[in-house]
Amino acid sequence: MSNNDLETIKQNVPDAWIPSLDSFIVKGSNAEIWDKDNNRYLDYVGGYAVLNTGHLNPRVVKNVEDQLKNYSHSCFAFAPHENAVKVAEQINKRYPIEEHTKTFLVNSGAEAIENATKIARYHTKRKNIIAFKGGFHGRTYLAMGLTGKDNPYKNGFGPFPEFIHHAEYPYAYRDVTDEMAIDSVNNILKNKVDIDDTAAFVVEIQLGEGGYIPSSVDFLEELKSIAIKNDILLIFDEVQTGFGRTGEMFGANTVGVTPDIATAAKGIAGGFPLAAVVGKSEIMDSIHEAGIGSTFGASPISCAAALGVLEVFDKDDLLNHTKKQATTMNESLNLLMNESPFIGDVRGYGTMLGVEIVEDQDSKKPGKEIALKIIDNCKNNGLLLVNCGLEGNVIRFMGPLTTPLDQVEEALDIFNKSVINI
Repeated sequence: MSNNDLETIKQNVPDAWIPSLDSFIVKGSNAEIWDKDNNRYLDYVGGYAVLNTGHLNPRVVKNVEDQLKNYSHSCFAFAPHENAVKVAEQINKRYPIEEHTKTFLVNSGAEAIENATKIARYHTKRKNIIAFKGGFHGRTYLAMGLTGKDNPYKNGFGPFPEFIHHAEYPYAYRDVTDEMAIDSVNNILKNKVDIDDTAAFVVEIQLGEGGYIPSSVDFLEELKSIAIKNDILLIFDEVQTGFGRTGEMFGANTVGVTPDIATAAKGIAGGFPLAAVVGKSEIMDSIHEAGIGSTFGASPISCAAALGVLEVFDKDDLLNHTKKQATTMNESLNLLMNESPFIGDVRGYGTMLGVEIVEDQDSKKPGKEIALKIIDNCKNNGLLLVNCGLEGNVIRFMGPLTTPLDQVEEALDIFNKSVINI
């Protein structure tokens, strides 16, 4: 990025919002982007796991163009439009909650989790919420309170709601077992809250910002069992695990465990702002008239894009292609782990894979600086990646699910060489 461009950014946006990529992007096509200097990159950041169907997917673009010929906005609470109803209908059909469901459409993942929690507390007439360490649920105030990663999201912004409590999240590589996590939940219920005043558990099926750590089926089944036994609602935050990222349509499909309420966002609309809260009808219908709403939620444009995304899944056999990608990625990354002393763990559902970088495999000491060097090497060779995790030492793969297999292999080749050359 030129000094003039950087100075323009610094003069006009807050310092905390200065981007990490040092060039303006000017063009995107599926898994590729080009910057102002015509450098081409494979985009394995994907707008932070948003572009599951790639940059400018033709089906998404066509739906948006068709909608723009008619109107651009209608507040659904006043003037309904069919796009929103069709999206809600499709989510209700596809999300694997056993009972009849209803869907409320909003703008972002944070807004979705705020509403899911709000609905759960209203329906149960209970106060307490139990979330998990390492979880990320957004940057609005309640979502920040639910988030279990302090730096950088919560530092300096407290205090947070006193009714939120954080249990351990299972992390096999760091010796936090399923049993330890469940014991942590039970300890909170026994010693820190009134169990009869606890409304919901809020959990990611696989941590995003917290380090791309998948929870096991056994852990989620036990958590659900505790929830059922104590009339506590189970909320899955599927903002990142939804829409194919785990190899199935939703993370709940992958693990075979279903919640009472779930949130979706990111990959839902091909880069347009849209999010959803889907839940059992008796829960969603318990709110009084106009008790939930959103001016820009259910945007006709975003909903048109979301219908295009669903067409990609249905007509382009996207989930099958995703599984092929996941197989290729796992094979390559696990082979690399055997060759490099800096890779401690490779994990994740579907293509939602995290590579934990360590100073050496024996000590397992987090290697954030090594991770950043690998990411920088990758960028210099045409592959964009970012890190995550409580120690910042996990490299995550968030490329489009529509990435051609030859570009998947190209990305892995760049990554392998970038690790070996450290």
